This record gives sequence, C-alpha cells and structure tokens, in this order.
Amino acid sequence: MNTTAQYELKSVIDDPTFRLTAERLVIKSGVRADLKGSGSLIDAVILFGTGMCSGFCEIYRTIGEIRGIKPKSVMREISYAVSQAFNLSQNLSAMVGTTIPEQDIHNGLVIAYLGRIFKNPSLSVYA
Repeated sequence: MNTTAQYELKSVIDDPTFRLTAERLVIKSGVRADLKGSGSLIDAVILFGTGMCSGFCEIYRTIGEIRGIKPKSVMREISYAVSQAFNLSQNLSAMVGTTIPEQDIHNGLVIAYLGRIFKNPSLSVYA
C-alpha cells in the first residue's frame, strides 16, 4: 500500500466522530476497552462501516500496515477481545434484534454486524 492510501485510511480511522461511534458500539456489545484487541476491533468496525475495506483479510492487512504488525497478529488480537467479551452474543443479539447463538460468534460476524450498525445506525434496535 502506498503512503498516500495509508495516510487516507489512517485519517479515517483517527476521525474523532468515527472513533467515538465505533468505540461506543464495541463497548455496548460487551467488549472491554482495556483488552488489547479492542482498539483493532474499533479500527475494523470503522474500516468496514465506512466501506474503506470490504474483505476481512483486507481489513486485517490494512490495520496491520497502519499499526506496524502482521495481519495475523491483528486477527489474533481481535479474536482475543471477542473471546473475552462479557455477554457478547446476548448484547449483539439485542443490538441487531435477532438471536445469535454463542457458538456462532467470531471476528467476522462481530465486525460485520457492528460495521453495518456503524454505517446505518437505524439498523440497531437501540436507535
């Protein structure tokens, strides 16, 4: 990725309004802010929600390039945050209005649901 594209993506991730919205969604879903992967999850929600990145591999790669770590490390950080979240399936189910079984929770599902709500807040039953 060239530096211009990387700068543009970093400016989107660092946008204060986007960041606050994504942070609130992630915390509301049950992911604790003190977990190492919560920041990466917030970045992923912003990138997916704004349409800057559409595939999960692309999201992990982009966050990795911005943070200076490998995409696999980004994926592991987000997996850790998701696995340590308190009542994630119940909270996410309440946010989207449909039951999501605990065993179906994974990075992609969490990023996709929170990214869609980020893009269109009226999708959330909390709206």
